[in-house]
Amino acid sequence: MVDAIQVMAAAVNNVATKKEENKISSSLEASLVSALEDVHIRYRNMASSDDEEDLVVVVIAATTTLIAVYYQYFLEKTICHDSILSGAAHVDEVLNGHDARCQDSFRMEKHVFLRLCDMLKEKELLRHSNGVRFEEKIAIFMLVVGHNERNRILQERFQHSGETISRHFNAVLDAIVALADDFLVPAGPDTPTKILENPRFYPYFKDCIGAIDGTQIPAMFQYVLAGWEGSAADSRILDSALTRCDRLIVPKGKFYLADAGFANMPQFITPYRGVRYHLKEFGGNRPKYAKELFNLRHASLRNAIERAIGILKRRFTILQLQPQYPFESQVKIVLACCILHNHIRRECINDLIFDDENLQNLLETDPRMQQDSEFPTLGRNRQREVASELRTSIADAMWNDYQRRRRG
Repeated sequence: MVDAIQVMAAAVNNVATKKEENKISSSLEASLVSALEDVHIRYRNMASSDDEEDLVVVVIAATTTLIAVYYQYFLEKTICHDSILSGAAHVDEVLNGHDARCQDSFRMEKHVFLRLCDMLKEKELLRHSNGVRFEEKIAIFMLVVGHNERNRILQERFQHSGETISRHFNAVLDAIVALADDFLVPAGPDTPTKILENPRFYPYFKDCIGAIDGTQIPAMFQYVLAGWEGSAADSRILDSALTRCDRLIVPKGKFYLADAGFANMPQFITPYRGVRYHLKEFGGNRPKYAKELFNLRHASLRNAIERAIGILKRRFTILQLQPQYPFESQVKIVLACCILHNHIRRECINDLIFDDENLQNLLETDPRMQQDSEFPTLGRNRQREVASELRTSIADAMWNDYQRRRRG
């Protein structure tokens, strides 16, 4: 019995330390601290007593105090969330209302939202729980990533506790990340349709299968490597992507288009430095020589990336600010947003956000200002020579055809 009281006394010392450090986070903890401190004082006053009955009284007092506190906070608690409109009713109202409401609230059209629900259900990644349907769980998640809503606001809207909101957000986050293999599909050897059907790009970019910064030419994310610091050099991130176990694979003889922050390599063709590049820099004027024409068309293809990233940040505003989540969760959030982007592009061809013409050139960087931070080696120097020859052959062929058409 004395041992039991000593354990209780140790618990008091622990919470008392938290109290001194201002780490008591709730009225429940504060009440427990106060109650146990009172018991501890009684124990110290009777510690020198040899009377077994005195010790029994202390144990009974401690047990009674803890039961009383538990009853007050868990059995006789006052209901805080007592709105007539429950979270489930709110979700039903949005899904049964005008499609624009779902687009605004859940960042996708109704049929796309319901397809996401069905997919997570079919794969058994998410299920109903006591009092919360999976549609409501996904709605909670979409309001967080789509509007950066805080937990306290969501408690009022869905009439759940903060712990419930947080638990369901993390459950949906893990479920969506589990879809990565289905939605982040590496590029195949086929030439994208946008290149194949456009004489400005074909046959010059016939071996191009995508563009680096994370998206394919049709603005679908193929590979996402999240978790690097914002100050990390592009070349370091690319090296990591090419050497890790879940690495980015470039089919033999194919290449991606990359911006000037990367080294010009056979698998990653960059624009010419010190030459006009961005579409707005030409201002409607014709290119004057081969390098300018190459950069102009290179920029036209890579513009899909600028649009995709701009759309991603506009649709999921949580990406515009540093979220108040653990680092591991932040990495998952980036991955989940890219997966959702691809899901929406698959299910909804006429996406209102994607079709917004105001999203042109949202993330432009000037290639003349980029510095390649990669330290060259002999092998990489040879690779750069091969890439330079490939780029020159494309630029020359492009320029010769361009001149011939102008003369004809």
